Amino acid sequence: MPLALLAPATRSGAEIDGLFLPEGYEPTYAYPLLVWLSTVPVSPCEFERRMRAISERNYLGVCIPVSPHAEIADVAAQVQNVVCAVRRDHHVHSERIVLAATADGAAIALEVALRHPSWFGGVVSLGAPPATRCLLAEANELRGFRAFLGGTPGADWPALKRTERLLWTAGLNVRLWQWAERARIPANLWRELNHWLMAGIENEATVWA
Repeated sequence: MPLALLAPATRSGAEIDGLFLPEGYEPTYAYPLLVWLSTVPVSPCEFERRMRAISERNYLGVCIPVSPHAEIADVAAQVQNVVCAVRRDHHVHSERIVLAATADGAAIALEVALRHPSWFGGVVSLGAPPATRCLLAEANELRGFRAFLGGTPGADWPALKRTERLLWTAGLNVRLWQWAERARIPANLWRELNHWLMAGIENEATVWA
């Protein structure tokens, strides 16, 4: 039986590019959910490789195709629909849902997450930040919110540094990572991302202990 279930839709009918179940999936355990946005088609094998590179056991994963020209409100509604569908079919920890994206989807993910911080336990944005200056519209709800930003040296890096400073000043917990490779994200970044995600879960457990 395959460990990654990849199909064009959930059982509830929400359109997705892939759904990943971790190795040894236990239906009674509430898993963190990584919600990936993609502006280009993602093959089943590519999505499975990405999730396995992060962790084979720690997370559920879903990949949602989005239009790069869609309104942020429409993408947010799409994300909400898919997450609700996944939660109907699988056991998801409601406070450990992380929105993520690479390349052109990175800016969209960051903007959606910062507009709806109560929906997510954090955001992963691996690419150029959004051009909008309204990232902190929900500033009162953003203190302590976790953000993992990343990119390569080049024209977008100064904008990423400015975004990091802006979010840090607003009280967010921000991690900024740079990698040299331009063609693909290196394996050590996926490992670092797993450490960052698990650190947030461990910190949450300590706070509530």
